[in-house]
Amino acid sequence: MFNIKYKLKGNRLLAYVGVGVWILALNVYLYCYHLETISDGIETIIDTTNQHLQSFNKGNNDESSTSDSTYDAFDQQDQPNSGYKPLNTSILSTTPFKLYIEQYLEDKRNIDPIFSSNYETMFNINDDNLNTNPDFYKFLSTLDFNDRCQLYFENLFDHNQNWFINPNERAQAHRFNFDFDTFLNDKRRELQEHFNEDNGKNKNEQIDDQNAFNKYVDEKYHEYADSIYQQEQTMVDSLSHLRIFNKCYLTSNDISQQNTIKNFIAEQKHFGKSMLVLEKQDLKHKTTKASNNKNKKRSIKIDPTKDCSNLEERLYPWLSNHYPIFEKWTGAVELHPPVFKNSNARKTNPSTESHYGSCFLNKFRKSLSGKGIVLTIGDQHVDDTVHLITLLRALQNTLPIQIVYYDNLSGHSKSRIVRAAREEMRDLPESFEQVRDQFSNDYDRGLPKQEVYFVNTYSVIHDNYKSRFEHWGNKLLATVFNTFEEFLLIDADTILLKNPEWFFSNSKYSKSGAFFFRDRTTIPTRPDADARFIKKMSPSKLDAIMFDFPLITDHTLELESMHGLFHFMEAGAVTIDKTRHFTSILLLPQLNFMESFRLLSHGEKELFWLSFVVNGDEGFTFNKNFAAAAGKKSAPKVVNGRIRQAKEVCSAHPAHVDDETSELVWFNSGFHFCGKYADIDYTHDIEEQNGRYKEGLDSIDSLKAYYYEPLDIDTIIIPPFVDSQKMYVGNNEGEPPRGWEMIHELCNQYLWCAYNTIGGADKRQEGSLISVDEESQKLFRYYGDIWVGVE
Repeated sequence: MFNIKYKLKGNRLLAYVGVGVWILALNVYLYCYHLETISDGIETIIDTTNQHLQSFNKGNNDESSTSDSTYDAFDQQDQPNSGYKPLNTSILSTTPFKLYIEQYLEDKRNIDPIFSSNYETMFNINDDNLNTNPDFYKFLSTLDFNDRCQLYFENLFDHNQNWFINPNERAQAHRFNFDFDTFLNDKRRELQEHFNEDNGKNKNEQIDDQNAFNKYVDEKYHEYADSIYQQEQTMVDSLSHLRIFNKCYLTSNDISQQNTIKNFIAEQKHFGKSMLVLEKQDLKHKTTKASNNKNKKRSIKIDPTKDCSNLEERLYPWLSNHYPIFEKWTGAVELHPPVFKNSNARKTNPSTESHYGSCFLNKFRKSLSGKGIVLTIGDQHVDDTVHLITLLRALQNTLPIQIVYYDNLSGHSKSRIVRAAREEMRDLPESFEQVRDQFSNDYDRGLPKQEVYFVNTYSVIHDNYKSRFEHWGNKLLATVFNTFEEFLLIDADTILLKNPEWFFSNSKYSKSGAFFFRDRTTIPTRPDADARFIKKMSPSKLDAIMFDFPLITDHTLELESMHGLFHFMEAGAVTIDKTRHFTSILLLPQLNFMESFRLLSHGEKELFWLSFVVNGDEGFTFNKNFAAAAGKKSAPKVVNGRIRQAKEVCSAHPAHVDDETSELVWFNSGFHFCGKYADIDYTHDIEEQNGRYKEGLDSIDSLKAYYYEPLDIDTIIIPPFVDSQKMYVGNNEGEPPRGWEMIHELCNQYLWCAYNTIGGADKRQEGSLISVDEESQKLFRYYGDIWVGVE
């Protein structure tokens, strides 16, 4: 057990003399022995130490300083008016940690320090006034990465041999900024009523003892804040355990990670040994207490070669440790993953791999191969899936397809999908003649048959937790348990307008290994508490110091979702290299278990990028363009006697334009103009068109045909977006105040109209209006006819 203890000396002169002795001793030491372990930047460390001593002396001798909170030493802007103190900040307030943090870490989160409570017991802290700690430097200079992994989990067992992460443990979701004024404003009336009732008065009576009420409010605030903080601490503990286990035992054989860790440990050893030299010179005038626990033997020893599976069962109890069941289109059933042509295998160290082979997730990770397309469906999605399969054939897809389901796909549905994938397909719609010259000469001799596998994930889940993966939870399972090294995950109603290889060859994907798309820029917005919570759940400073987890950077902090935009990611097309981001993907289901994360996302969408951020993995890239409306431009509108300057496109399909080529690459909600055509009150929709559709749709039959026919695309609008606080621009000129408007009266509330400009002349915001060229229009018509099934 590492015990960190030190005493702050009140004598400023003695402190300066001590620093001088350190510097002199170090120079003699360097001159005589030329120690290679002293880092090149030792002067910086000494300067930093000197600065810290000055700041400590100034703080201790400044009569105007009244703070007694360890919290005050950190992130002043994050401190609420009542002086709320987080539960565990003592470690990071010690000089050794501050020295290391200043030297090597940059934390831009501006939040209160919260980290795994397991660190508190790894570093035993009893003194209120700490200043130096040789044990910490010994930790840095002697413990290799594997030793730290072992120490972390042995310490966890020492304090609770029955620990495990319970997916069924529900915690109430909160959005709270730990701000006293906000708490008081939001709950003032409720607090006044309860205060009066507790004092035997009418709840609506005016408060006559303001001091007593203020004390009551402060108590209630801390009760409320402590409760939420405890819930956050539980989540931080769970996520830290998962992150550390994944890095220590699941990806430890990755050569790239091993090289990074090697450099990380070497750098820390230089720092630790350098500081130990200074510490030894300082022992003459510093009192260091010996720890009774220093040589304590642990009751449980972790043997990584044997206990990986034991830890895995405690961290992933929802796993059954069985593979999904794989059924090829031929009807052949396999209990192990199929083998595809290798595409992007990561280099691994076989010797390390053999150490942790007992873990199921290691075996599964080793079984990954190839590149392919992943769908997640049930019987209710089969019509869309059949349409999609025919579109993939028209796009000349040659990648294998895994259709992932959760024990809810009938034999009849599978047969329909196999027929769509394997039957000869030579008869093409008439619209093909308009685009024949865009394809090879033998294109119409037969579109490529598709290699389809059905993947039943029901067997993957332990019986105690099968209910946790209903509805869109299956999409998370499809992300984790498809067996491709690289995969394009799409919804059954996703419309690809590019060959699937485009997503893998895109420069953003090639660079990062994870390529995502933005959603429509619509209300609602999210409160500041959401961003604060995300920052807290990301790796802590101690995670960075102990296990080299990167701290969150501007890559994430500047995302629009961190500044109030609620609908941020569209998950209808997600491209991920699982060999590069395996552990980030593993956190997806874990976030879905936590109510606080579910509160952050509409369905599963935001959980994708959040799982990366929480894992300390910022290797993901978003297409820069937000979602667009693709369709026909509406007729000019006259509002308040003026012709609107803004152009309008109304569509039920969020569409996505590549930010490099301005090409439309995919959209969602199928190819029918209105995917809800079967549920429409057509008489109602005829009366409510208001010029948003083409002329002549004045009968039920004509409107029904229009809703069923493929979407016709000649214009694309990406509405303007400055930030989440400026999505509404009021004006008196009849111009649209928002970039998006939901049309409740049409297409069963699925129709959205987009505008290329919003606001009046003095505050106008400009978006993008893209006119689709004739050749692309013809191509889209052909793909639409293929999808809908037009002869």
